[in-house]
Amino acid sequence: MRIIVTGASGLLGKSLCPMLDKEGWQYWACNSKIFDITNTKMVNEIMNKIDLDFIIHLAGYTNIDQAEDNPDLAYSVNQLGTKNIARIAKKHNVPILYVSTDNVFDGTKTTPYKPNDATNPINVYGKSKLAGEKEIIKATKKYYILRTSWLYGTGGYVDAMLTFSNFRKEISVVDDQIGSPTCCDDVSRKIIEIIKDNKPYGIYHVTSGGSTSWADFTKKIFEIKKRKVDVVSINKSDFPRPAKRPKYCVLDSDNKMPYWEEALNTYLSNKN
Repeated sequence: MRIIVTGASGLLGKSLCPMLDKEGWQYWACNSKIFDITNTKMVNEIMNKIDLDFIIHLAGYTNIDQAEDNPDLAYSVNQLGTKNIARIAKKHNVPILYVSTDNVFDGTKTTPYKPNDATNPINVYGKSKLAGEKEIIKATKKYYILRTSWLYGTGGYVDAMLTFSNFRKEISVVDDQIGSPTCCDDVSRKIIEIIKDNKPYGIYHVTSGGSTSWADFTKKIFEIKKRKVDVVSINKSDFPRPAKRPKYCVLDSDNKMPYWEEALNTYLSNKN
């Protein structure tokens, strides 16, 4: 198995690549410093020199707030960059797996979003990621689009909260956004499963089971690690940010993923 992994130095890539190693698969882990996916000429030159079996496209502009101030950059990476990678997948007739986001939805539902539900992003990040989805669907039929949410892993939100707890004993966190915190390790295992089992092409929702608020998620982090930090619940309106967030980001993830509490326990079991 010969695979190219874009965005390999990101949160999900750091989890996925060691698992690819364990599978014994040949892969090229690349990031924006060595492989600029927005440079169409570079993409074509590199891809024409590589014999591929599969493309895992993790690269993306993911800073939700900064995307509001830099929409051109967000679209350049999330739409144009994805378009370039999708065209190569079509040219070489290999499957492409693209990791997308719950932010393609507006958050107005009160029940989990299904893969075929109507999309309606309310921020630039979500709009640019949805544009990337459409580029893939337009370019090839051999695609997997994996929408996930609230990803955490090495160096991410959970780790940041543990570091924070060493310096302060109180933190304010929004409690009126609902979603499914999802561990990168679980998503990585799902990606490998899709490749090994030759799952049917299409759109998948891949998140932990259950749902919670950011405030309750944060409380659970400190509870598990027995950190004495007071989590103060606030509303989004009390903490204005440049980008709007969907109020309800729960995805209908029918894929036997662990519930978020179980996944968090597993992740934190190896954390000091």
